[in-house]
Amino acid sequence: MSKFDNKQFDYNGEMLFYQVPGEELKRFVARFKNGGMVAFKKFLRDNFTVEEYFDLLENQDLPPLKVLETKGYVSPKIAKILKSRGYPMTLEGMNQLPSLFRYVLYQTCQDTND
Repeated sequence: MSKFDNKQFDYNGEMLFYQVPGEELKRFVARFKNGGMVAFKKFLRDNFTVEEYFDLLENQDLPPLKVLETKGYVSPKIAKILKSRGYPMTLEGMNQLPSLFRYVLYQTCQDTND
């Protein structure tokens, strides 16, 4: 199991790729429409191995944000909104929100998608 190496990431202004050592082509990691890449990469490096992340992304068909959410990731934008409304800045806090508000929040503040 190999850890993510920050030097192997390549960001082109919208899409983040990762060069897996020994592979010819870079692999897609995530697309960033509204920022949040730094927090995303830090959580990814701290909580996933290369193999684990790409297995969930490619073989389990989860979008990048959902992959990180499997280990408790909350984007900085969503965490800020949760804090301002008095909710814990966690997935559990997000689940405490009324369902319609939670849906709108998730759709408008989503950092990444596939």
